[in-house]
Amino acid sequence: MEINMKNHIWMCLLAGAALLFMSGVVTAGTHLLDDAKGLFEARQYDKAISLVEKEIRKSGESADLLVMMADCYAALEKTGKAEKIYRQALALDPGHQEGSLNLGMLLVAKRERNEAIALFKKVLNEKPDHARAHFCLGMAYNARADINDAFGQYKILKRLDKKLAEKLYNAIFLK
Repeated sequence: MEINMKNHIWMCLLAGAALLFMSGVVTAGTHLLDDAKGLFEARQYDKAISLVEKEIRKSGESADLLVMMADCYAALEKTGKAEKIYRQALALDPGHQEGSLNLGMLLVAKRERNEAIALFKKVLNEKPDHARAHFCLGMAYNARADINDAFGQYKILKRLDKKLAEKLYNAIFLK
């Protein structure tokens, strides 16, 4: 039961992170993505999935649409489906930062932390001051019990985003 509860906590964290940090990328389906994000925020995940599926049938797959769909499946705790769709999105756009971060957090929840850390570091190689990537990397280190490395990410976050730094600090020291 404890493992299921920990996975549930990680999935809630992933859904919350996706909600807070959804990509604002402009695509042909921007209005649709905005509508899907609104449904996601309202926790109407099935409706958001239907909307995204309809747009994919109409205009084809895009990394942004697939990440939105995967976020919904992750929020519904359908982690296998979410992981598959995140990977599909990253196959279309290997540099999709939100897809990389969200897949990484899902992998942390599955205890596949080394792969998650590699995804986070890839984002940071492309954008060294990406606050959410530092947060995710710190969470992965913390989950792996690498407290010194997690604290190193906290120190970086203190100058980038004080609120995220505080959340990471609390996760490391207040468990």
